[in-house]
Amino acid sequence: MSKLDFIRDEVQFRTYFDRAKAEIRLLAGKPRDELLYFDPIDIATQKFYDLLQALLAFQSNTEFVTLILNPDPFDYFHHHFGKYPGFIHRGENSDDEFFHFMMEDPGGSPADALGVNHQHYAIMPVDGDWIAFGDQSWDVGVFYGPANIMECAKNFYPFFLQPPERFRIDL
Repeated sequence: MSKLDFIRDEVQFRTYFDRAKAEIRLLAGKPRDELLYFDPIDIATQKFYDLLQALLAFQSNTEFVTLILNPDPFDYFHHHFGKYPGFIHRGENSDDEFFHFMMEDPGGSPADALGVNHQHYAIMPVDGDWIAFGDQSWDVGVFYGPANIMECAKNFYPFFLQPPERFRIDL
């Protein structure tokens, strides 16, 4: 059985981190009606996990990366735990592994588990062009991708919602 693990290599983490930040900055400039919105707590639900798997299958992919962008992954998380707040979920990993790993103690601090201690997170395929961005401060998540991915997501996931009135993406 395959086991998930934290990303330990700074270059690998920074590559995903920089890609996620760039994609989120692009989201900030998109018209509101081009984005799909969800509750950021959905990251902990089976249906959201199933959405990720459906999107991967739609693009013939099997791997996605989950990253915590805030609290600061470098000065806070890496400084305290010697690893980075992210992991790659591969085709051989299960949903149970995903949910278990999200709640895993990174090292002497259960309150810093990825599923507990995050203000901003990103989930995106290792190879692909969609992103799910969760912002706990606004209590909203944003999903975006190419038109065919957006259509696939809308058809699969019944829990998209309207964003708060003055919602804006802040990083």
